Amino acid sequence: MNDVQKSFKDRLTPVIAPLLLKWIIVLIGLTCRKKWVGAENLDDLKKNNKNWIYSTWHNNILLDALVLKNQNLISMTSASKDGRIAARLLELMGNKTVSGSSSRGSVKVLLSMIKEVRAGQNGAITPDGPRGPRYQLQAGVITISQKTDAPLVPLHVECSKQWIFHKSWDKHKFPKPFSTIVISVGKPFKVPSKTSAQEFEIIRNTFETEMMNNVFKTETIVKNLRESNEI
Repeated sequence: MNDVQKSFKDRLTPVIAPLLLKWIIVLIGLTCRKKWVGAENLDDLKKNNKNWIYSTWHNNILLDALVLKNQNLISMTSASKDGRIAARLLELMGNKTVSGSSSRGSVKVLLSMIKEVRAGQNGAITPDGPRGPRYQLQAGVITISQKTDAPLVPLHVECSKQWIFHKSWDKHKFPKPFSTIVISVGKPFKVPSKTSAQEFEIIRNTFETEMMNNVFKTETIVKNLRESNEI
């Protein structure tokens, strides 16, 4: 492939790929049953007109695009080619994005995200993205919550039947047709506005554990549904 062809492909892929992904996800989603667990954890926030930030692992992005469509969420995405594809997909699914990465220490994108959430926008962040390590929570999500007073809400999605891309660093997941999609919403996690460096690290570790507990909970629910032949 010559440089002209490569340049054309690089420009075209972020345009075409999100459109294809959108319709594949939407069509598969029409065949699936969705089971929400813990949705009541958001009741008090909704009742009091408080916004929140979904915190969801990177391997959930495609599933999140489906189950969180048309919620006008603000998400933080990478400035890489893959990040541009993810951003466009999320926008096509009815949400908004700011571009950058907390893992690269991008002050600009953190400030953009903080501004949006302070204005009352609900957010969604993948705290182990864009390159991992998988299931290791980076500090950016804690900082955003701390600066906005918006609680973090663990969110995890598993399917009764799903493809797992084992060669990807995050072992990304994609739903198979006619599966049951289990969406587990954890309890809101409040981050104090002021902490010492030591307290900040304790909070980061604690919330990482909360997110992993939600992963195990979701996996257990799917396992139990399989064993009881309910899916």
